[in-house]
Amino acid sequence: MSPVLNDFDRRCLRRAIEIGRRGWGRVHPNPMVGAVVARAGRIASEGWHEEHGGPHAEIVALKRIPDAAGATLYSSLEPCAHRGKTPPCAAAIAEAGIARVVYWAAEPGTREGGGGEWLRGRGVEVEGPLGEESAWRAENPFFFHGRGARRPYLALKLAMSLDGCIAPRGGRNVWLTGPAARAEVHRLRAGFDALLVGGRTWEADDPRLTARGPLLPRIPPRGVILDRRGRAQPELRVLQPRDGPRPIVATAPGRAVALRNRLGGRARVVAVPEEPGGLALAPLLEALAALGTKTVLCEGGGVLGASLLGAGLVDRLYLFAAPVLVGAGGAPAFPAGTVLGEGWRPRLDPVKFGRDTLVVLDRDRSFDSAPPGANPEVPHPQPA
Repeated sequence: MSPVLNDFDRRCLRRAIEIGRRGWGRVHPNPMVGAVVARAGRIASEGWHEEHGGPHAEIVALKRIPDAAGATLYSSLEPCAHRGKTPPCAAAIAEAGIARVVYWAAEPGTREGGGGEWLRGRGVEVEGPLGEESAWRAENPFFFHGRGARRPYLALKLAMSLDGCIAPRGGRNVWLTGPAARAEVHRLRAGFDALLVGGRTWEADDPRLTARGPLLPRIPPRGVILDRRGRAQPELRVLQPRDGPRPIVATAPGRAVALRNRLGGRARVVAVPEEPGGLALAPLLEALAALGTKTVLCEGGGVLGASLLGAGLVDRLYLFAAPVLVGAGGAPAFPAGTVLGEGWRPRLDPVKFGRDTLVVLDRDRSFDSAPPGANPEVPHPQPA
């Protein structure tokens, strides 16, 4: 029987989930984890995993309270029980005298897991896991996707008008969304290994494909452009000197040598097989994975997005809806014939960024939602 949580338990567990998201862009490929220490109905301290290789959330929270004896620790992830880059959290929790641990998600790793049972064996009251597996996977999709995947995790971002367009007639480069939404895009970019655009997008916009904002990514994302015809020039902004890995230009096999000679050392040129309509996208993603790319954010355009969706290669959709109308002749976000596939589910409630609205959808590939009668006491993550 699942334990019954009171209102304060649910609030603390939800808080742990929310503050864990502050690790975005700094902890990957590790999961984002938050922790809260509370006593006598009050939150005494909190912490989150702030940096890959740094202290885990539980350790950070414990260090921020002078005496944790008899307190309850809430964590979005089961405390680890093994020594890796950092000492085991379970041992630190027991040593601190924590009387009760409540955690949301079970640690999936065979080496890392077992912290809950280890603590129970030492007299600590432990309640968990309390969350649905699907919710935890959605909270940390990179972490789960990376285990044995042949291709990177891929998210597609589109900014669209109310009449479903991403650009006006002729593909002119205009801003549909406002400053707040654009700032959120740069925050999202900081959490991905690579930023991908198709040929029409880079030829029209000449993007830099960098993460520019207050969140400094641990490893800057690399720009990836598709150039089937081998027309990229060294002057492109994405190919200018930058921190982080070299950009990648993907082209048809017959264009690779000439393109590589023209671009010199500004980019890594990757030959990708062709298929009707463009470069073969599944081999492209496999080639990116072979180069160490685990996560990709595709930012356009509509034709590339439709092709990725049709091939079943998109794992998450970031849809920014702007309160504007483009009118007749606009470039559609989902061109005619786009196949979205089945199983798309809202990740969170829609979030406002200034005048614009972000809707996040996840593709449910391997698990179903909780059956009727699932524990109603378990908190679900809400927008941070």
